[in-house]
Amino acid sequence: MEAVTALLSSLSVLFLLLHAKEGRERRSTVLGLLGLERRVGARRAGRGRLAEAAVGKVRSLGKRLPAAGDARLSSLLAESGVPWDLAFLKGMSFLGAAACASLFLPLGWRGLLLALPAAAAAYRLPLLYLAWHSRRRRLEAALDLPEVADLISVLCLSGESLGQALRHSVAVCSHQASRSAMEAVCERIKLGERMGESLSRLVDHPCREMRRFGRAILRAQESGAPVADILQELASEMRAARRERNRVRAARTSVMVLFPLVFMILPSFLLLTVGSMVLGYAR
Repeated sequence: MEAVTALLSSLSVLFLLLHAKEGRERRSTVLGLLGLERRVGARRAGRGRLAEAAVGKVRSLGKRLPAAGDARLSSLLAESGVPWDLAFLKGMSFLGAAACASLFLPLGWRGLLLALPAAAAAYRLPLLYLAWHSRRRRLEAALDLPEVADLISVLCLSGESLGQALRHSVAVCSHQASRSAMEAVCERIKLGERMGESLSRLVDHPCREMRRFGRAILRAQESGAPVADILQELASEMRAARRERNRVRAARTSVMVLFPLVFMILPSFLLLTVGSMVLGYAR
């Protein structure tokens, strides 16, 4: 019971902090609409300096931690696109683990048994956040590829070079993940790098569809096959795969809607009906 109380207390503090953050965002939005944003600019600048100082302390703590696994963390940060550095990630993970473990210390020896798994879970929480961002970024990078492949195919059929078609395709990318990948390729081509070396960055991309896109263009260049035909076929395959993913997501949503009915509404109904009958017979 004491462990449940400590867990509920920590969740209450977390939700209170989230509520305060949303309140500050709503307040800043209202002040901006009323034109009163400048009056609180100095106060916000002071809070910003305090936040920068706190982030600096977290970074200094992360630099003192051991360097085991830094390569894996660096690759995870690069894939996720989150604007953190390695020292801040390590320091934040360590502080989160220490804070979570300290919540269970007042419980005595039982708290010590719960503090270790709680600290391990809190240490892994930023890594899970980065992994979720990486997965979301990979999905976003695949959403624009059918339109990008169609546009490059049409431009190549109209007489444009592949480099010009790649530069025009950046405008079709509506998601930051795909736009940044295409802009990196176009920037390297603009700086004088060969087309094959620039497209090899797409072959090494974490997104599977982006790797297929880069390999298709490289294969067309190496074999001399028309790029337009290969990209048209690839665009149709990617569009069919996107429709299938949307269908699976819609089917999963209809199943998830049933969870509140099964685990919340029906148990409450049983408690109100069967429970009252049991209490009546007990009396």
